Amino acid sequence: MKRWLWFFCLFWLLPSHAGGMIAQSFHQRLQQAEQLQQKGHYRRSLEVLQPLAGKSRSGLEKTLIQTYLAYAWLGLGKQDKAAEAARAALDDPELPRELVPNLWLLLGQAELQRGRYGPAASAFERALALAEDETPQVYYWVAYALYQQKNYAKAIDYLQQALKRHPSPPEDWYRLLLACCLEGKRYSLGESVVKQLLARRPDDPGRWRQLAALYLERGRYHEGLAALVAAWHEGALDRRTLLQIVRLYAHVGLPEKAARLVRSWRQEGRLPGQLKLLALEGDLWLMSREREQAVDVIKRVAEQGKEGRQWLVLANLYMEQERWKEAAAAAAKALEMGIRRPGHARLLMGISALRAGDRNTAVKVLEAARNSGTVMAQAEFWLRCARGERRCR
Repeated sequence: MKRWLWFFCLFWLLPSHAGGMIAQSFHQRLQQAEQLQQKGHYRRSLEVLQPLAGKSRSGLEKTLIQTYLAYAWLGLGKQDKAAEAARAALDDPELPRELVPNLWLLLGQAELQRGRYGPAASAFERALALAEDETPQVYYWVAYALYQQKNYAKAIDYLQQALKRHPSPPEDWYRLLLACCLEGKRYSLGESVVKQLLARRPDDPGRWRQLAALYLERGRYHEGLAALVAAWHEGALDRRTLLQIVRLYAHVGLPEKAARLVRSWRQEGRLPGQLKLLALEGDLWLMSREREQAVDVIKRVAEQGKEGRQWLVLANLYMEQERWKEAAAAAAKALEMGIRRPGHARLLMGISALRAGDRNTAVKVLEAARNSGTVMAQAEFWLRCARGERRCR
């Protein structure tokens, strides 16, 4: 988290009667310390303040020293010492009420930087309750502290107040609001936030992916697909996005479109893993009932691969087309390569061989298939056909 330092001129905030309560030399030294702090010279400001702290002072002077010490320590990244000094000033009953809101802000910043998000949120809320001018930045700090505590609902409320009060909110504020929406499952509001971010940068592919994720979370697949396609056109060419587009085209009933995209991206070299892409393309052609396209692609996958499964798929496709010799050869190749269900491959090979007129091969293969429990009855039926013991269509 970016570190902030909230500067103010204490003397502008002091009540009019305080002038008589502060020595002129003391006043000048504090002004010197403040000027050093505003220039970022925190260690030099400590060199001015620490000698003052060692002398006997009135209650108001002690409080002012603690206040300036708190700012110096915070600027040096000593959040524990800054918080200690701020609390010491706030505990002083002589502290002018005009200084209280800013000291709560300082304490909130110190606690926030220490990772003590509960005390930080409480301090910022005290500051907001007392301040006459409600600064949007403080609402953001409260929200950030609440987000770290996983109090997403309350963080969203504060962020909406911050955005409402700021004429041109930083993008980080929208990002935090989006994170709260996602963690808190406020997807409808998250969608609105992403759209606001896209209005700022419509060419950001990451935002289009976020919008797609929000749509898909609620089952709005067509809109999610459209958002992902927009991300693709804006330069999202990573494998995950492209494959998600393909799967969504298939999911919404356009597997042919998905298959053509895979073919195009594969040929252009946009996606690695050519064999897996070929297999995906083949599956998509099958889904779209484009059997000729499927046969061509799946045959290439089978020839290039090391598994028998694709040969078995190819055998089934050949059988659908009554290409019996090719079906028998594909089933034989599946058995040669090795598959989990050899009985099924033998059954397909035996039927195809029989249909192709090769009874001897059919009998031999079907006898072997008969020993496989899963296809035993079917193998017995076709074996009787191959032996001529019954007529089969």
